[in-house]
Amino acid sequence: MNHRINPRVRRGLVIALAFLLLAGLGLAQSLEDKVREFDLDNGMKFLVVERHEAPVVLGAIVFNVGSANEWPNVTGISHLLEHMMFKGTKMVGTTDYEKEIPYIRKTDELGEQTILLRKEIGEWRFVRFQDFGKEVITGFTDEEKERIGTSRYEQNRLLAEKVRAMDPLPESLTAVPFLVEDEGVNYLEKYLAYEVAWGEIARILDEQREYMVKDELWETYMNNGSRFLNAGTSTDFTMYFAYIPANRLELWMVLESDRMDTPIFREFWSERDVVMEERRLGENDPDDVLSEAFHSVAFTASPYNWPVVGWMSDLQTIDRQELADYHRTYYAPNNATAVVVGDIDADQVRQMAEKYFGPIPAQAPPPPVETREPDQRGERRVTVEHTANPKLMMGFHKPTFPHPDNLVFQVMQSLLTGGRTSRLYTSIFEEQQLTAEAPRVYAGPGQRYDNLLMIEAEPRHPHTLEEVEKAILAEMDKLKTEQVTDRELQRIKNQIDAQRIRQMGSNIGIAFQLAIGQLYLGDYRAMFRMSDQLKKVKAEDIQRVASQYLIPQNRTVGYRIKIEEKTGAEGPTEEQKAMREAMMKYIQTLSPEEQMAIFQKFQQAGKDPAAREAFIKELVERARAAGFIKSEEKKEE
Repeated sequence: MNHRINPRVRRGLVIALAFLLLAGLGLAQSLEDKVREFDLDNGMKFLVVERHEAPVVLGAIVFNVGSANEWPNVTGISHLLEHMMFKGTKMVGTTDYEKEIPYIRKTDELGEQTILLRKEIGEWRFVRFQDFGKEVITGFTDEEKERIGTSRYEQNRLLAEKVRAMDPLPESLTAVPFLVEDEGVNYLEKYLAYEVAWGEIARILDEQREYMVKDELWETYMNNGSRFLNAGTSTDFTMYFAYIPANRLELWMVLESDRMDTPIFREFWSERDVVMEERRLGENDPDDVLSEAFHSVAFTASPYNWPVVGWMSDLQTIDRQELADYHRTYYAPNNATAVVVGDIDADQVRQMAEKYFGPIPAQAPPPPVETREPDQRGERRVTVEHTANPKLMMGFHKPTFPHPDNLVFQVMQSLLTGGRTSRLYTSIFEEQQLTAEAPRVYAGPGQRYDNLLMIEAEPRHPHTLEEVEKAILAEMDKLKTEQVTDRELQRIKNQIDAQRIRQMGSNIGIAFQLAIGQLYLGDYRAMFRMSDQLKKVKAEDIQRVASQYLIPQNRTVGYRIKIEEKTGAEGPTEEQKAMREAMMKYIQTLSPEEQMAIFQKFQQAGKDPAAREAFIKELVERARAAGFIKSEEKKEE
């Protein structure tokens, strides 16, 4: 069993919870009295709520760091660190940490060598050499493939041996000026040294695994009755949480303080490969492709400009020391808030917190994000092409907390898409039937810094992106010229009350709101007053804000237009596309080691149609057995 869910789903879950929080899901005033707050001497904050309905506890730790805290050259490091935090510590995940140290040092040395070699080679050469290397691997004999198996070490050694034995080199290399050699530097030899070094890293990791206990953190939690163990990275924060039996609270304290204090980023270099493969999958995801292009145009200075998963070129150069330094800065107790909700005694929680988290030293406060997005001075547009159905993204720059207009935008969001009686649902989706489903309106991509009022919609065939955009803008213009009715405002106020009551019904609902409220608002108590403030928003406030912000020069529009995908004479059928998506979801549930083995086997299969087909069929059966492919999809394999 693997502790990760689909990374896009995981990030979406955390961001959605933050959005729901900031969309007015308040807590009743009576709950405020139940929150016990205390700070440890090292600056770590604890928020505790006793709820004795069931013998369970939700423990969550939120670190005040997300992709917005990154900078060019290390984008994606927050998400990479989240992956590495499940790799164990000096105590967890190992039978003898001291014996692991030489292996870690050696892989770090080789990893640094690969980074340097790739820079020296130059990316244009590297891509050509890598394609050539894949062709050589494809040409391995059946006997060689059988001998190599899944060993990257043996594969890369044989690759280097065969290329070095070529005399002369193929024309595909020699015909390109300055490719193989330039001014006495043999770049092909540097590439082979790069591949041999990666093979050596894989071999050393295999030896190190003799001392590793795979997924010990996960198994320890599960064997003690835990459920819903997970983590998520967003633009603004990183969160780790788990449901545990009430009598296992001390175990949670032990494990979480341990990985805050002494994490060991074992298997860093192979796990970094897994994260880069996740990045590659995102580059093929139609929603990610549009979103990344859109935000890179909508923001010119704000760190919301780059994706949470980071840019590939940055992931390729991050090393283990950079990760350790980043952890030391941002995973300090004085940059963390813990929330404990459930069948516990608050005094006991404090005693345990002081015992296990108290000794962890504080660090210097992390540097603040001071860059702010300048005013936009004209409409921006971006278009991406994809084989997926067309999609519209539209965003208007807006302020966030503590600006009072942010409250007006929250009411406006409910007005536009808050249920089946909302304006865009009834007008765009039901009456005009312009979209495949109701448009979405939300604030994003983050909530800490000035962001966007976002609208997303997919046209229903045969309607076009232009038709949908025009209709949505017409509805937005009505907010400027026509006052919202008292009935609509009352509906939104009723929704706020109903949502408040629903959120009070679960440990996780309370925990998420307290933790993220503390981070975003600086004081969780502000959450208790938010719903009352939202109820004070008037029709004239909405009209004023719409007239000020929902204007062309403040707008960014993104189109995803559909192009035909060709596979031979014909493109893939809808059933084949569904099969491919199901396979991707299945692979993302596997362990990093299993994902890497699949990736390597695909590489080895190369352009051998029979080998690829056999392996794909094997994966299909595994995905079907795991419930990701339904029986009726079998005919289109």
